[in-house]
Amino acid sequence: MFKTFLPLMMIFAAAGLIWGGAVGVVTAVTTISLFTVWAVRRWLYVNVPELETAVVYRTDSETFAHFLSPGRHWIMPLAEKLGESISIASASVNGQCAQAETTGGIPLTIDWTLSYKLNPFRIPAENRPKLARSLPRKAGTIARNHVNNCIRHVIGDYPVEALSQPGMIKRLEREVRQLASARLADLGFEISRVMLGTIEMPPSVRAALTEAYGQQVRTEHEAHSLARLHQVVSQFSEADMQRLLELERIYKLGENGVAMFYAPSQYIPPTPAAVGRNCRRRPQPVFTGLVPPDAAVTGLS
Repeated sequence: MFKTFLPLMMIFAAAGLIWGGAVGVVTAVTTISLFTVWAVRRWLYVNVPELETAVVYRTDSETFAHFLSPGRHWIMPLAEKLGESISIASASVNGQCAQAETTGGIPLTIDWTLSYKLNPFRIPAENRPKLARSLPRKAGTIARNHVNNCIRHVIGDYPVEALSQPGMIKRLEREVRQLASARLADLGFEISRVMLGTIEMPPSVRAALTEAYGQQVRTEHEAHSLARLHQVVSQFSEADMQRLLELERIYKLGENGVAMFYAPSQYIPPTPAAVGRNCRRRPQPVFTGLVPPDAAVTGLS
C-alpha cells in the first residue's frame, strides 16, 4: 500500500505545482503533510498494549525480525511490518492425562490445571522464529502436550500403592511443576502453579488398595493395644505377677474340667466370753487356701 500511495502523492503534488499556481502549491504541501503524518503513524510508529508482546517481521522475506515489548516503538518503513501479538497476561490451561502407567504397569487417569505466563524474551534466539508464529494461537496446545508428558514421566517412578498414601498429591504437583518449568522455560513459559485432580484407577485396583489400607489400620490398632497392655503390665509388682499367674493356672484347669476344692483347717471352738454371752453362733471353719482335689478329699476323710 505504501508503494502505491507514494507515487500517487508525488503525481498529485507535481500536478498542483504545474497547473494550480499558488493554490496548487498549498494544496500539494497540505496533501504531502497529511500523507506523511498518516504514513508515520501507520508504518513508522507502533503502540504495543500493556499485556502483549508484538512480533515484527521483515517485509521482503516474511521472516521473523524481533519482538517488541509493551509501549511505543519505531520500526523501519518498507523493511519491517507488525505481525500478531503474543499475550503475556496470566493464563491457565486444563487437561486430562490418560494411560499414565505406574511402575507396575497399572494405567491411571489424572485431571490437571496449569497456570502460567508467557515471556517471549526468554526464548533462545534460535527458537524465536518458530515460536513467534506458534505462541499467539497455540500456547495452550504446547503447554498441554508437555504437561501430559511430564505427568507420565513422574507417575512412572511410583508404584500404585505409593500413590494412595496421604500427601502424595502435593508431592506429585511439586515434581510435575519442577519438570514442566524446566522443559517449558526455553519456550517462553513461566510456570506458577500445577494442580492435580483425583487419581482415577481401575475399580479392582482401588478395591484391593482399600482392603489393604483397612488391614493396615487394624494392625496398627492391635499394635497400639498391645503396647498399652505392656505398659500397664510393666507397672505390676512381683506379688501381682504371682497372683496373675495363679489366676491363669486356675483358669486353664477350669477349661480342662478340673474342679478346685477348699480344704478347711482345724476346728476353732468359741471363747468363754462368747459362751458367757449365750452366743449361739455356729463356729465357722477357717480356710487356708486352695489345694488340689485329692488332698482336699484326704483331709475330709
